[in-house]
Amino acid sequence: MVTSKKRNCVVIKDAGRRVDKHSVAWYDTSFRALIDDYFNTGDIGVYDSTLKLLDYDNLYRLNIDQPVDAKVAAALSEKYEYICLRASNYVHEQMSWGYLSDWLDAVQLPVVCLGVGAQASKERRIELPAEGRRVWHAIAERSPSIGVRGGFSASVLADNGVKNVDIVGCPTIFRSLAPVLHLRHKSINEIERVAFSLRRETGANYTNNVDDFLETQKKLIVRLNRRFSLVVTAHGEIEEKIYYYNDIVRLKETRRKLIDSNWFDPIFGRELEEIYAMQLFFTPVVSHYDELVRALDFTIGYRVHGVLPALAMGTPGVLLRYDARSAELAETLRVPIFDPKVALTVPFESIFHRDLFCEFEGHYPAAYQTMRAFLEKNQIANLMQEAVLAAA
Repeated sequence: MVTSKKRNCVVIKDAGRRVDKHSVAWYDTSFRALIDDYFNTGDIGVYDSTLKLLDYDNLYRLNIDQPVDAKVAAALSEKYEYICLRASNYVHEQMSWGYLSDWLDAVQLPVVCLGVGAQASKERRIELPAEGRRVWHAIAERSPSIGVRGGFSASVLADNGVKNVDIVGCPTIFRSLAPVLHLRHKSINEIERVAFSLRRETGANYTNNVDDFLETQKKLIVRLNRRFSLVVTAHGEIEEKIYYYNDIVRLKETRRKLIDSNWFDPIFGRELEEIYAMQLFFTPVVSHYDELVRALDFTIGYRVHGVLPALAMGTPGVLLRYDARSAELAETLRVPIFDPKVALTVPFESIFHRDLFCEFEGHYPAAYQTMRAFLEKNQIANLMQEAVLAAA
């Protein structure tokens, strides 16, 4: 007996509004709120990428921060076939799950996780609080397996008693739906337009030394700017949005804040200010970032979802190692990754050379089929192609 694939989805932890069936932008909001409210564009990108993989008919956005409504729960149980938890850093000690446990009890549907992960500055044992263990055990009990982004996340869940997992990477790398990926390589002398994905937003869960992390980042931006036509991509920080939109109401106080925090410092401050005036890029629309990276020769940076979307569009890119997440995804997907201090000193040829991407390009078709197999295992209707079609 052939079981039909699930096509009606309840999504939790969504990020943004749907522009169309498979595309996402940030929520409709005022211009003031767009700038002043922090949100991570990586979350929008993952949500967009997830929808690009799913071949769904109906989608319901469930707000798990609201208590269970019995009528809503009954309707969801009757009309929908599965719950999709968008990939993000959900496996850590401070994660708040709202009323998810109550909703899972009320809505008897399987849960599909497409690349969830653990968050820590470095790989370590993470003992989840009781509510976190309850959520993950409930998801595991009603799912064939949980899709995690890599080995570290799998080990953290195993340490907390959840062992039915599959390592699937991140949906963002598969957003083009191409079963084989060929990057547009150029020699170092041909490379002109380069993007650096900025990350000033940081803390103890991301790095053990915030001051050194930021100082190294500044030096990398300046080094790249002196050699290439540089674009610095911002992914959520409010100060960068104020500069990008030339928000004259807030610009003066923001400049003072960046000076006082030593981001605009006496050595590099003037050059950074010039970059901020003319070379920043920010967008709340995922497709606009796709358009940018297609026009670039290379990407490098601290933002996983600055580099992975570029790779998905065929533009070479390398990650900079700063936390367990970036290292884990680089290992899972074979993406080149550099220690920032090494990237600060080695010749650019060592960072940008096409040979660095042989393993990534060679491994990509298998990684693609791993994600597709996971969706098939969970009986989820999807738009990913079979291996036989990839060969054709």
